[in-house]
Amino acid sequence: MKGYKLPLFLCVMFLFSSLPIPNSSADSVEICCESSPADLYLIGSSGGGELSPFKTDLMDDAETATVTNSIAQRTEIATWGINPSWTGIYPSSTWEFEIYYKLENAAGATINASITIELGSQEYTASIDTQNQFLSAGEGTISIDVEVDSGSIPASSKVKLTLSATSVTFSLPGSDAALELLWGSEEYDSKITADLPLVDLIVDEPVTEGMDVYISVTVASPFGQKTAAHATSLGVKVNNAQLNTDAIQTSNGDFVRLTWTWTANSEGEQIISIESFIQLQTGTPTLSGIADFTIYPVDTGNTGGAGFYPNEEPLRSDGVGSKLVANINMELDSEDSFLVLRKEITLSMDQEIAYWMRWGLDNIGTEESSLSTAISIFSEGMVADDDRRNKRIDGVEINEFQSQLASGLATTYMYEGLDIELEELLGADFNSLDSSRFTIDLQGELRVVPHPVTLKIETIQIIEDNIKSNLLRDFVRYNPQMPTFQSYDLTINIETSMLTSLTSATIKGEDSLELTQRRTPFGETITLSAQDLNPRSTFVIEAFPSTSPLNAPLTLTIITIGVILAGLFFSMKLTRTKKRTVIWVEMSLVPVVFIALYLAYNPFIIGVLSAVTSTIWVITAIASPKSKQKVAMMEKTSYPVIECPACSTPNSIRSQERPLRIPCEGCGRVLKIVE
Repeated sequence: MKGYKLPLFLCVMFLFSSLPIPNSSADSVEICCESSPADLYLIGSSGGGELSPFKTDLMDDAETATVTNSIAQRTEIATWGINPSWTGIYPSSTWEFEIYYKLENAAGATINASITIELGSQEYTASIDTQNQFLSAGEGTISIDVEVDSGSIPASSKVKLTLSATSVTFSLPGSDAALELLWGSEEYDSKITADLPLVDLIVDEPVTEGMDVYISVTVASPFGQKTAAHATSLGVKVNNAQLNTDAIQTSNGDFVRLTWTWTANSEGEQIISIESFIQLQTGTPTLSGIADFTIYPVDTGNTGGAGFYPNEEPLRSDGVGSKLVANINMELDSEDSFLVLRKEITLSMDQEIAYWMRWGLDNIGTEESSLSTAISIFSEGMVADDDRRNKRIDGVEINEFQSQLASGLATTYMYEGLDIELEELLGADFNSLDSSRFTIDLQGELRVVPHPVTLKIETIQIIEDNIKSNLLRDFVRYNPQMPTFQSYDLTINIETSMLTSLTSATIKGEDSLELTQRRTPFGETITLSAQDLNPRSTFVIEAFPSTSPLNAPLTLTIITIGVILAGLFFSMKLTRTKKRTVIWVEMSLVPVVFIALYLAYNPFIIGVLSAVTSTIWVITAIASPKSKQKVAMMEKTSYPVIECPACSTPNSIRSQERPLRIPCEGCGRVLKIVE
């Protein structure tokens, strides 16, 4: 029996070494970071603003505080802070405060202002330098330097910055002289440059699965998940080689855990060095730390795994947002006396949101309180335990996902999970649709990996005739803290049948969007295409769906041609004996009418153009002078003619009287006609 113990022991060790180690049991090591200088931008209102190291927090419009009257006592203008701040030691340094101002309707102003900085229990105050107290008219900056001694920031404390003014005196003020302080926008990015701790990097014990080693780093800071999202650089090196693969991001409380996959070159026990680094802003020091760990990779021969699979729900956004591509096709037709609008919408997504969708598909029916609403609302249906969390998306999971979306979960899933307002996308209440179908395309990849996905939505809707309808509104919901989509491309193509119309189609809102509508006898076509739309863009596409013969492309074309031909017929009839030169010139109005028809002008305008064109022809025909040549031709063809026996000149017989004597038009000889 002893001969079997060693192989059995080796097999057991082999099996245990190939199993993944749960994250919750891993030891963590804080490897970074020290205090570092950074620009902290003034964000938010004057009553309780914030300090942020990220320019992405700056808004389009600036916050302001205005001094309109001279003051002669200490007045608090604005406060900003970090609450709670990050614990750690900060060095002695000079903090540089800078805020923009505008001075209007005064030749200048003299200001005595001060900055107070609270760091835990410590407080530091400095006033504006006497050489910088005078502010010239127009725009400029107010600068104050504050000397800060070294110290430490305890837990649960705050960093607070207060701007006050002791006196403000205007020079040659007008009736509405004002000093306006501005901050919080990209144009007026007022800030304070400070040296203090802002972030920690915590490395978990590596998790080994076969030859793959999962390296997890938690980025912890008072700015939460935004720190990992908006840092200038953030990464990991293993044995001095940087990992360039995309990290899987999951939440770790209020912070972010990023997990990279590193593949060992050899199996067996070995020590690796893991270095993590972060640079909060361009131009600031790169903060880093390093730690050694012992790992036990085993070559199982399986090289086709899906990589790291988190137990926690992945983040839907990296803080910057993914790219969305939306293609929308609509068809309007008349069926059984109903006006029917069919839509086919395809939404293509990648990066974090695509990975989140794949992970959610593989977790349908998972009962965990930590799951977001967008995933927990799905019931297990026909999904068995063996299908769930197997790192692969099975057919039954796809079917359950598609059918449960169509049965009523779509609105919640799209809103809570994808930050898409379904009713705005469909232009109607989802429950009012006559038919809906959802299809997810995994684009050839069934594993739970960062790979693009496409969600197709097909709907049928009966709409009211000649009632204004919203065909589409801005449908991407913008989350300023963690936007799901950074931008999106939008392509819209709408077609009608020969007997239906989308009259007066317009787009309102976003100036960069332009709608193009064309009309032929076979139908109307509306197109719109936009690239890199901002999720904050607002727009609405409106039109009047109609089956009226006066609006439908085929009947409108026939009516237009009929009016033109009628005008042409009457004008030609009225000018049988008149000159038609002006009429031929006015024929240039015909292309104008048909160009307006093709460009899908309002049917009323088309009718007016057609009627005006025909009326102009008729009026011109009435007013045109007679043509002698045409009169002669008409006379020759309208009366009997007799030749003069003497000169052979043809003479018209214009009277029925007999006998009749007429002079010859050639020789003047009297001709007598008796019959």
